[in-house]
Amino acid sequence: MFLNKVNNIMQYLFPLSMVVIFVLYYFIDPVQSKFPLQCPWRLLTGTYCPACGFQRALYALVHGKIIEALSYNLFFLFSIPYALLAIAASWYNYGHSLDKIYALVYHRYTLKVYVVLYCAWWVIRNLYDI
Repeated sequence: MFLNKVNNIMQYLFPLSMVVIFVLYYFIDPVQSKFPLQCPWRLLTGTYCPACGFQRALYALVHGKIIEALSYNLFFLFSIPYALLAIAASWYNYGHSLDKIYALVYHRYTLKVYVVLYCAWWVIRNLYDI
């Protein structure tokens, strides 16, 4: 019962939050502003976490600079379609029209591959300073 209420709220709250984030990152450059949070992992260890650079990548992406966004965090940009499919299949699956996408996105092998790629990205970006 509670989860149904959360899902009903999220299907409206999510698009609104995406608009707010888009507007925020359109006007605030994380390179020049002190607003965005710095990565606590990077501050503590001096190494990159898998998400390091995603704010700069998002800023570049909303300004149409795809190559620049890729240079900040390659894996983040490849994660966006997966995340959007997961959200659509979870919150916007009216009439079960997205059941096949839901099954694919949340399949145990898909999740395992994603986690392995995520961890591999973490290692590779620190080994090669990407």
